[in-house]
Amino acid sequence: MSSGPVPKLSAQPQATYLRNTWYVAGWASDLGAEPQQRTFLEEPVALFRDAEGVAQAITGRCPHRFAPLGHGTVIDGALMCPYHGLRFSGEGRCIHNPHPGGQLPDARLQVYPLVERHALLWIWMGDPEKADPALIPDFAWLSDPKWEAVRGATVAEGHYELYSDNILDLSHANFVHPALVASAFTEGERKFWQDAESVFAEYVRLNDELSVGISAVMGTEGRKQDFYGLVQWHAPAVLYFDFRAGDPGTPREQCTLLPSLHAFTPETPDTTHYFWATARDYKLGDAEFTAAMRGALEFAFEQEDMPIIRDSHRLMRGQDFWDLRPLILNGDGGGVRARRMLQRLIDRERQSIQEDANGNARQV
Repeated sequence: MSSGPVPKLSAQPQATYLRNTWYVAGWASDLGAEPQQRTFLEEPVALFRDAEGVAQAITGRCPHRFAPLGHGTVIDGALMCPYHGLRFSGEGRCIHNPHPGGQLPDARLQVYPLVERHALLWIWMGDPEKADPALIPDFAWLSDPKWEAVRGATVAEGHYELYSDNILDLSHANFVHPALVASAFTEGERKFWQDAESVFAEYVRLNDELSVGISAVMGTEGRKQDFYGLVQWHAPAVLYFDFRAGDPGTPREQCTLLPSLHAFTPETPDTTHYFWATARDYKLGDAEFTAAMRGALEFAFEQEDMPIIRDSHRLMRGQDFWDLRPLILNGDGGGVRARRMLQRLIDRERQSIQEDANGNARQV
């Protein structure tokens, strides 16, 4: 995902987001010597590595003439603005002024907590004092050498909750992904539930054919399998897909596992950063197999999922999801729960912020 042009932003955010939470900001290995300009939750953010190689995130708009800092250069561990050469540290301070006199501007940019974990960069867009790394979901398999993952990152058109809906409702596979058609997705047993701030969607189909694409990846062509699919949604939009299959009668925990990540970070109300990965613990180091697996998944996510979600988003024409009175099918149990839980979390956070603001006002 290249820095690219800066999205056109309004003076104030157009949408309401959950802020005191961890969002995926990128793949850690993609942030090298070159900084990156990103937009998260309608806020410009510059990502870069300091002199010690530690990933930093600061406001991506220079306070001088508002140039995108992420399009600049890292000099001696500080981020240099591409327009007039001011340099900023990871603490958001201007530490170098190349112009006559060299007086340092009294400017302090916002600093966003940024944690490198599980091969990912996680950013906190809310109150820095509440940024607890222990709240980051466990995706340790992404950095475990016993797993080999194929992965991707792109900016997708469409509201981020539509993308969460898509992963929580696996029945779409039979109609969007020709290579993934299988009765497991439409005829299998379905269960939906929630626990704390997670929502789960489970699909089970025993002793049946897997799809052509999945059979090829798992090496089970022509053999019936027991299939188990469990999706866990972490608020606001990070999902884990536990996909397992094995010969009929194989205990679930002994079935072949293909773990997947689907992380959706809002860029604007109309665009979403999409980070995905799927891993395996067999055929490690097989470059040809890895390339084929990556190509198939990339095509499914970026050439099949994204266009239909994009078109759905456009046809909503900016209207609220619930105001459009959507039909609810029996495969929507996960998506509906996630949407309602996210709204409760956002409402609770806004109320807490308001109560804190009122308390501070009374103390003045």
